[in-house]
Amino acid sequence: MGGEGGLPIGGEGGLLELRGWVLAEHWFGYGVTATADGPRRVVVLARRAFTRPPGIGWVALLREATGWTEPDRCGVDWAATEAALGTALPGDYKDIVDVFGAGSFDEYLDLLVPGALGTDLVSWGQDMARYADLYRPYPVHPAPGGVLIWGTSEQELTFHWLTGPADPDDWPVLVQYLDGEWQRFDCGTGEFVLRLLTDRTPPFAFPPSAGPFPHWFASWELSEG
Repeated sequence: MGGEGGLPIGGEGGLLELRGWVLAEHWFGYGVTATADGPRRVVVLARRAFTRPPGIGWVALLREATGWTEPDRCGVDWAATEAALGTALPGDYKDIVDVFGAGSFDEYLDLLVPGALGTDLVSWGQDMARYADLYRPYPVHPAPGGVLIWGTSEQELTFHWLTGPADPDDWPVLVQYLDGEWQRFDCGTGEFVLRLLTDRTPPFAFPPSAGPFPHWFASWELSEG
């Protein structure tokens, strides 16, 4: 590894120069420090922590991560949707739908969107009671503390909210795997989707985060090309 390229990081004290690279869940740094015997080359390895830049919302970060430049969709009647489901919905989920519409992130997480053909959030949510045994040990919405599905995956995963708190923005995300096992993520929908795509550290580290390729959103409302 040479000193050219990489991200320049300003040095303080004995650090004269440092350039950093990201690889998987680590930062690699190559630099020069000042010592009593003169400049000395150093290599630094540090675990990469997930951080959100201050003042930037999750949906804006999703736009950036996926290179999404299409106009906002904003085609959902949220009042009617929430009346049909009998509950308010998390604001960041509604923001994602208003920006992206129906489609799939990295062809891995398929978003359920009110009114979307085959992936209608309302019809999926209303059908959950018919298959309540699949969601044990959790009850299904609208039971108190019930789960409400908001996403699926061809990888045999389903994505849910654990309802209950009065403010839906406080609902955690639950992932159910093919074997029926559940995993809880104490974050909102926007943070969860972004970290599913980009965070290689446990408890995230879902398959989309493993590749160096750009992430994308495949719209089911817009023709390709």
